[in-house]
Amino acid sequence: MATKSSPKLYTQSQLTSIFADIVDKHPSQLPYILWNNPKDPNSLRLSLSGFNFVSKELKIQSYKFDISPPLTNRNVLQLDRYFNSMYFILPEKFVVFDEQEASMINLMDGNLVAYLNNLERSNG
Repeated sequence: MATKSSPKLYTQSQLTSIFADIVDKHPSQLPYILWNNPKDPNSLRLSLSGFNFVSKELKIQSYKFDISPPLTNRNVLQLDRYFNSMYFILPEKFVVFDEQEASMINLMDGNLVAYLNNLERSNG
């Protein structure tokens, strides 16, 4: 059975191209700096360097959530499949850069795992 994924607001390559224009670099130089998984075009998980660039240099609004319960490998795959915007995972925190997704997590009382399971049910 093929796994569906949610349509992204922007793809990894679109964001890389936008960021390359901002820092005046060729887009081929940035994917391995910005993204945790540059080989997966559906993954919008930022690397540490990407997170620092987006939050400190670009100053894009972010929303932080405590991770409770802890994320499983399945949850990390769900993030790649169903999350529509850039995000970053810290050991006990989750950071998202989209107000709408942050609002949806808030509606789930900040429970990212419950939100991901809900996304999977509605996309499954």
